[in-house]
Amino acid sequence: MKDQQRPASAAHAKGAAERTKADPLWKMVSAELLQEVLAGEFVAGFPGELELAQRYGVSRGTIRAALKPLRDAGHITAHPGKKPTVVAGRSTAYGPIYSVLASIRDSGMTHSSVVLEQHIVVDPDVAAVLALNPDAQLFHLSRVRLADGEPIGLDQVWLPAATAGKLLEADFRDASLYGELDRRCGVVLDGGTEKLTAVPATPAQAALLGCPENSPLLLIERTGCHRARDLEFRRSYVLGERVAIATAFGCKATPPRRD
Repeated sequence: MKDQQRPASAAHAKGAAERTKADPLWKMVSAELLQEVLAGEFVAGFPGELELAQRYGVSRGTIRAALKPLRDAGHITAHPGKKPTVVAGRSTAYGPIYSVLASIRDSGMTHSSVVLEQHIVVDPDVAAVLALNPDAQLFHLSRVRLADGEPIGLDQVWLPAATAGKLLEADFRDASLYGELDRRCGVVLDGGTEKLTAVPATPAQAALLGCPENSPLLLIERTGCHRARDLEFRRSYVLGERVAIATAFGCKATPPRRD
């Protein structure tokens, strides 16, 4: 079969030997590439699809599937006809809420969304956060996020329509906002701030999330920026009883070996 070719190096041969039949080949390749991206291995440039296909001895379709999670997570940026590039820095700027969604996929659960609103709005309060005129047009997306069909959070985001207007054409029932922002608008966020607060579920939120009124929610208020300009304002309400968030920073201690 096309994806059973001999790996290009001893290191990749070892990796291939350690693959289990339960793990999709694209996922194994994606995991290896992510480790190298986070380790800063691609300072000189990220390989193209053909080079990666030859390196791993797989098809270009497998490589495209492996690169999609990296692109959606903001680790690399890729556009048709151009080689992927690593986003500056060794970690994604997308914060805890992305970690929740990435964990859903990594756990093997199916991620999907129920789109509530996807349109152009005028909101003076959000415009003020983004340093825009009060009557500035904003792209607004509101979704209920699901894991295996069960609600885990409510996500609301606003971006300037002048930058993100093409997102009106995207299907966000499964697509990543940041992946579509990169693919359709050529924008990758490179920083931001987040504030986390515990709040009780309102009656409207409880109805959408299928939880009792006043259930504990984790509110993540985020302002994302691109090239030192605030470009995104987001409010995400995550069900505290269904989701736990863990983040890593700096160096990570290695557990002691037990002989």
